[in-house]
Amino acid sequence: MKQTLGKLFLILILSSVAFAGVKVSVNPPAVYKGDMVQLTITAEGNDIEFPQIAQIGDSPVMGTSSSQSVNIINGKMSKTISKTYSFRATKSLKVPSFVVKVDGKEFKTKEQSVSVVKPTASHAGQPFVLNMSLDKNVSYVGEPINLTLNFKSKLNSHADKIQLGEPKLDNFWVKKSDKVSKTTEGDYIVQSLHYKLFPQKAGEYTVPAIEAMIGKVQRQRGGFGGGIFDDPFFSSMTEQLNWQKIYSNSFKVKVNPLPNGLELYGNYNIKATVEKHKVHANKPVNLTITVQGKGNIDDVKKFDLDINNVIVYADEPKIRSGEQNGEYGGVFTQKIALIADQNFTIPSLSLDYFDKKSKSVKTVKTEPIDIEVVGGGAGVKAKPSIEVSPTQKIEVPKVVAPTVKTKVIIKTEDSYLKYLFLGVGFLLGVGSMLLVNMIKKSKEAKKETDMVKAIRKAKDDQALFNLLLPYSKKDKRISKALNLLEDNLYKGGQNKIDKEDLMEVFEE
Repeated sequence: MKQTLGKLFLILILSSVAFAGVKVSVNPPAVYKGDMVQLTITAEGNDIEFPQIAQIGDSPVMGTSSSQSVNIINGKMSKTISKTYSFRATKSLKVPSFVVKVDGKEFKTKEQSVSVVKPTASHAGQPFVLNMSLDKNVSYVGEPINLTLNFKSKLNSHADKIQLGEPKLDNFWVKKSDKVSKTTEGDYIVQSLHYKLFPQKAGEYTVPAIEAMIGKVQRQRGGFGGGIFDDPFFSSMTEQLNWQKIYSNSFKVKVNPLPNGLELYGNYNIKATVEKHKVHANKPVNLTITVQGKGNIDDVKKFDLDINNVIVYADEPKIRSGEQNGEYGGVFTQKIALIADQNFTIPSLSLDYFDKKSKSVKTVKTEPIDIEVVGGGAGVKAKPSIEVSPTQKIEVPKVVAPTVKTKVIIKTEDSYLKYLFLGVGFLLGVGSMLLVNMIKKSKEAKKETDMVKAIRKAKDDQALFNLLLPYSKKDKRISKALNLLEDNLYKGGQNKIDKEDLMEVFEE
């Protein structure tokens, strides 16, 4: 009986010693959602095999690290190895047991608990405070909400590094102001950041708490006992930042829909202008559409024109926006090139929006613009088309080459003369055909030579663009040049145009 108890006692001792050779811990055991957690397994022995862990709960392992030390006790050497697995916790979970092999034996780690807690807002009295305020809790789609984020630090508080989060909301467009104001409030220094939230969809939303990371340096002291190692240069090499998180308050916001499915809110005006009202056939008329006002100007949509027998070449709009006197607004500009071979009218353009003052739907319009086209119209019978883009074509007059008729008169029926005149007629016919081709080529060459001269004399990008546009599909080099010129004219590009390359197209 005593021997049996002794054996059991020995087994228990060996088991406890063996189990003591493998330890596990999680740090920290309680975190906010999305924070990093480290699972550390430590084992002691000569031959240690750690588990391959790719996922803990629903979270993938984002990185691993290890450390090692060597122990010598009574002349016997053993290793102590720690392996750390890092993951982000999105919800409370139980970290399962894992198997570790030490010197051929298997040991199981204990389960560990990780709790994910809701953040609590910082409050007055703490060294650092973060709070958020809104100018309104009820808004319309497109109506801006002003959000102010205040970071407060006590006069005697110190932070080596501060990282502020930013508001992140679904169905909102967030615009940050460059303005940062600094004031004092009691024994706090207050820095304020300003944002505008533009609701894109009706509904009830929560503006979530914003976090701030406060970093303080913790110096790692070595055991060198002073001297040069206390010099700031060497101390900086062993500094480590310890981070503390604080959170702001949160808000509920209700966004009401605009009537008729509108997206624009504010106050706007619109105008349409052209550089000329009279133009030659197949030459472009440049239309400029300008929308100016206060509100969510960035949501003004691109204008699309559809005019019979007119090619419409629309550029992407440009928007300059910002805040003036506490109101957000700006200017929307869009340029459109219109090409036709007969008179046409640019129709009235309209813009619907919800007026912020009257709380009603308003419409602003432009006046129709008549364009007179010179040198086109009914006189042109055959009109081959030149494709400018997959959906745009331009009709241009077809040039018909002159024909030369040759008439041979035979006065006698002498057989010898008959064959002679037949031969002469054949030669004259061939000569006539060659003459027609030479005349045709001569005219084409003259036309191409004129184009070469015109390209060389083009004084600016606009003149070169107008000159090349009817030949957009003649050669890839012309199409490429038109794209570069368009970028220069309408998008502020600084592309250099190779005129020599373009002239070669008409010389070849």
